[in-house]
Amino acid sequence: LDHVEIAAEREWGYEVVTGVGVFRQRVDDQLVRLFGALPGSPVLGVSHYYVASAGDFDARGWGVSVSRTVGDRLRASLDYTHVDSAWDGALPAERALSLLPVVIRRGERERFHDVTATVDSTLPVTDTHVFVLYKVNSRFDAGRGTSPDGGARFDVQLTQALPFLSFAGADVEMLMAVRSMFREELLDTSVYDEVLAIRPPKRIVGGVTVRF
Repeated sequence: LDHVEIAAEREWGYEVVTGVGVFRQRVDDQLVRLFGALPGSPVLGVSHYYVASAGDFDARGWGVSVSRTVGDRLRASLDYTHVDSAWDGALPAERALSLLPVVIRRGERERFHDVTATVDSTLPVTDTHVFVLYKVNSRFDAGRGTSPDGGARFDVQLTQALPFLSFAGADVEMLMAVRSMFREELLDTSVYDEVLAIRPPKRIVGGVTVRF
């Protein structure tokens, strides 16, 4: 993944920040991930996870964003991204990808849109941290209606500090999350990493983190 981006932000009154940016990506061997059985194959009663290479592409795009911080405990943002891409070269897994509910048009340009809303808040007194992300993308599952979420994915995280378990200067936190997003991080990823994760399952994640 080669990524070049130029962006600028401007802070206005009432803790409002607007931003605009343009970028270009060049990706070799973009991965496609399919959760569940291949179309037309018998269902054996177990889950399947397939990985294939979709080949190479160039993408250009632009985006705008707006965010607002309310006090020290609440921040909300809304980001819109427009992507114009073109796939080129050989398709390493052409036979396998022909069975998937995803359309990759060799040598043709493709455009899609992405809207991501986030809310990040820390509740007073309890020191509970809540993070909510909701993403709508016109390219999810190639617009075939195969996504149970109707082209939207989410990530809800709840982090609770546990000061009574702290030791030797370490901070202990309990984490609970429910998500249909495939990737946890959106930075340093290609524009197709989340899009070409086909039918990712909803997951419930729990655990304890220790920060020294």
